[in-house]
Amino acid sequence: MHLFCAFQGLLMRHSFIKFAAAIFAAHALITSQAMADTSIKFLNDWRWEGQAAPLLLANKGYFQAEKLSVSLTPGTGSGATVAKVASGEFDMGLGDFSSLIEHAAKNPATAPPVAVYMVYERTPSSLFIRKASGADKPTQLAGKKLGAPPFDGGRKLWPAFADAAQTGVVIWQNVDAAKREEMFAKGELDGITGFYFTTMLNIEKQGMSGSAYTVYPFHELGLRVYGNAILVNPKFLAEHPKEVGSFVKAYHAALKATLSNTREAMKAVKEMDANADEQFEWRRARLAFDTFVNTPTVQETGMGYIDMKRVQSNIDVVVAAYKLPSKPTAKSIARADFVPSK
Repeated sequence: MHLFCAFQGLLMRHSFIKFAAAIFAAHALITSQAMADTSIKFLNDWRWEGQAAPLLLANKGYFQAEKLSVSLTPGTGSGATVAKVASGEFDMGLGDFSSLIEHAAKNPATAPPVAVYMVYERTPSSLFIRKASGADKPTQLAGKKLGAPPFDGGRKLWPAFADAAQTGVVIWQNVDAAKREEMFAKGELDGITGFYFTTMLNIEKQGMSGSAYTVYPFHELGLRVYGNAILVNPKFLAEHPKEVGSFVKAYHAALKATLSNTREAMKAVKEMDANADEQFEWRRARLAFDTFVNTPTVQETGMGYIDMKRVQSNIDVVVAAYKLPSKPTAKSIARADFVPSK
C-alpha cells in the first residue's frame, strides 16, 4: 500500500512538472511573439535617389529600435504609390497628396489611405520655360507648346496653376517621362512640368545650361498645395496604430539626422544603389530638402506637421482643378496626431 501511494505521488509530481513545463513553454512562445518585430511593407515614391536618404537611413537602425521590420520597395511615381497602398499591396508608402485627394474623390465608397506625416510641405511640381521660346515668364505662355506625361502632377494641377499665374491657353503634348527633358533641351518643347529637383538635374544631364531656361516652382505663384506624404492603408492603420506611430517617430528622427548631416546620409543611398554618384545625389537631396521639406513654414510648425484647415483648402483646389465627381472630407484622408512634437 505504501509502495502504491509512493508510486502514485511520483506520477502526480511528474505530471505536474510536465504541466508546468508546458505552461512555461506556451508563455515563452506568446512572449516571443509579442516581442517580435512588426513587419511593414513600404513603397517609396520613386527610385533610390538623394531625397530618399531619410527613409534609407531610418532602415539602418531607427526602425529596428522601434521593433519594426520594414521592407522597402522603390516606386514608379508618387501617384502610383497611392493606388498600391489603397489596395493593400503595401501597408505604407510615400505618395502625392493631390493624388490621394483624387483617389478618395473617385472612390467615395471605399476608405482611402490616410496621410500621417507631410514630408514635402510644398508640392515640388514646377514649370520650366526655355528662354529661346520667347517666353520668360508664365504670363507669356499663351499659345506655347508644353510637354509632360498625362499623369504628371504638375500637368494635372495645371488648371489651378494657370489660373494663379495667368498663363493663358497653352498647347499640351503628351510625352514619355524618360524623354521629357531631352525634348526640352533640344527645343522641341517650349516648356515642361516636373518635380523641381528631379527635372532640373535631368536637364543638366542633357547638357543644357541653367541660364537657358527659367524655372517656376508652383508654390512661388501662390499655389499652396502639399507635396508627398507618408500614407497608410486604412485597414493597417486600424489594426496597427501603435506601429504606425513608431514608424513615424523613427522616420522623423532619421529625417532630422539627414538634414543635419546630408553627406553622411548619402552613404545609405550608395548602399542601395552602387551606381549612385554621392555628390550628385547630395545636390539633389539639398534641392529637395531646402526648398520643399525644411521650409520657413516647417521651421515654425515642425517637420511633418499637417494643418487640417490647409488639407481642406487643398481638397477644394484639387477637386476643382481635376474636375472630380465628389469631395472627400479632410479627416478621411489625413490625421495630424501621429506627428511628433517639434
